[in-house]
Amino acid sequence: MGVQPPSTATATATGEDGSVSVDLSVPKSMGGPSRPNTTTPEHRFAAGYAACFAGALDYLAAQQKRTPRTRS
Repeated sequence: MGVQPPSTATATATGEDGSVSVDLSVPKSMGGPSRPNTTTPEHRFAAGYAACFAGALDYLAAQQKRTPRTRS
């Protein structure tokens, strides 16, 4: 019997360098308007975490003189 999160988000870091531009909207489950085709703050957090983790893996790979593999 666990507690269900009010919302979830996923993100994938591809290693591309570019600016991020999104329309934000808070999900209804968190008291917001939940507009369609918008990004939630949770998506932004997930994207930041994914990018940070990918950067750490790239750094470790460089330390080991290895090239990280990417998924297709």
